[in-house]
Amino acid sequence: MKEIKKERKNMSIFHSTMSRRQFMKAIGLAGAGTGAAALVGPNFHDLDEVVASGDNLQKHPWYVKERERLDPTVELDFDLMQRYDRRYMGQCANIRSKYLGRQRVVDTDANSGALAKKQLVENLPGFGHKWEALRVGLSQSNKWSVSFLGPEVSGKITAATPESLGVPKWQATPEENAKLVVAAIRLFGMAEAGFNQLDSTWRTKLVAKNEKGSSTGMQWIDTDPANVPDTAARPIVYEDVAEPYYTTTKWVIPTKDQWVVYLGGPEPRETDRTFPSRISKSNLVANSGTRNIAFYSTYNFFRALGYNLVGGTGHGTDCFQTPGVAVLTGKAENARMSNWVISPSWGPRSTDLAQITDMPLAETHPIDAGLWRFCQSCGICADACPSESIPKKGFEPTFEIPDINGVADTQHATGRKMYYFNGSSCNNWTKENYPGSGCSACAAHCTFSTGSGAMVHSVLKTTISYVPIFNTFLANMGRTFGYGPYEDPEQWWNAALPQFGIDSTLTSTVKSQ
Repeated sequence: MKEIKKERKNMSIFHSTMSRRQFMKAIGLAGAGTGAAALVGPNFHDLDEVVASGDNLQKHPWYVKERERLDPTVELDFDLMQRYDRRYMGQCANIRSKYLGRQRVVDTDANSGALAKKQLVENLPGFGHKWEALRVGLSQSNKWSVSFLGPEVSGKITAATPESLGVPKWQATPEENAKLVVAAIRLFGMAEAGFNQLDSTWRTKLVAKNEKGSSTGMQWIDTDPANVPDTAARPIVYEDVAEPYYTTTKWVIPTKDQWVVYLGGPEPRETDRTFPSRISKSNLVANSGTRNIAFYSTYNFFRALGYNLVGGTGHGTDCFQTPGVAVLTGKAENARMSNWVISPSWGPRSTDLAQITDMPLAETHPIDAGLWRFCQSCGICADACPSESIPKKGFEPTFEIPDINGVADTQHATGRKMYYFNGSSCNNWTKENYPGSGCSACAAHCTFSTGSGAMVHSVLKTTISYVPIFNTFLANMGRTFGYGPYEDPEQWWNAALPQFGIDSTLTSTVKSQ
């Protein structure tokens, strides 16, 4: 009890009336001289003023720095970069076969259904009857995810248009349009939006080359998707046409002026903490609820104003590697666990979508909140990864994509100096151990998955951004405090969680544009 009281006493100073001196002392810089003074250069009276002080379009907290367009904290080489071919995604059965051996993948996929049934019948914690009922309850038809042009009803687009409403097409400045979109998507259930013009760099480097396609490569010994006759994997092409369209053989993007739209928001990170369980992958939870509702509403909103919103939204069918769009529009930074990126607001768990529109929008730019630097000092996610799919400390970010089990790694987009996550081993391990569930041990253990309500977390985020010398110490603090999954997933049922399992204060503290 003494320790608890002492901790509460120490925490009591982290409230909204915290003075500049207390703030400096809290991060160990009291009396540190001019360098430290520059850290809190603005004349803030309390930390609420600090958080609200951003005056750029994105309205970030003051400690988040904005960078130049297409210049994120992760180093890029656009000469090396090529459009990503989704047929090479690590989850595809033929790609898993390439690195893990065909027979192992065949056996894994054949046995996964029986294993899932066994875990259900034996009432394994996290996988028993009530957990299965919960997962079934979260299921929802994703009709919008199959269409390049947006949500469909019986194969037809039914959204209202200015013509059907009897009004002219909406016209405003890019800045006004950006504010309009942010206000709307907040109401629909998302939290923030990022925008960029679809210029030649985006078109030739960042838009995907193909859909993911199916797993029909299992029918062929050849594991190179380029040699697998998979008609489901339609190429994404450009044509000089007025409107986007798609056929059974291609997706077509007009060559006229276009903009990229990123939509993001928090996911119920508490479900990650149930790892391993039927719901221990937060994006599966969010996909069935907020994400479906929010995108459907956003699509109808754009159409009613007179603009297209296209690009596919299902896993593997998006026009972009969506996390990269989050980075380049200033909503996140790259991470060691490169299957996710990290948002300064809600960590590695974001419900996100990336689309193409012909509505002119004011651009948002990459940010530096110190997150990518921190990841290079941390490595908790790699230590926690049961399939050892994330490079541990000792590895350095590199442009050279390493081999996997002696075979050239073709899973990743080129041109990024980063850590290379092995999607094939991650996916196969999950199928071998907890099929149909997903893993998310990395996200559950991430330092940035901890609660954000206490002011101490805002102070630590500031420290990470401006005083990276403390990064290793702070990463080790995460280990010391034991952040991560519940000791028993059954604890989730007794947790007092908000609507949709999401802390709504996270959204309310992200400033509107």
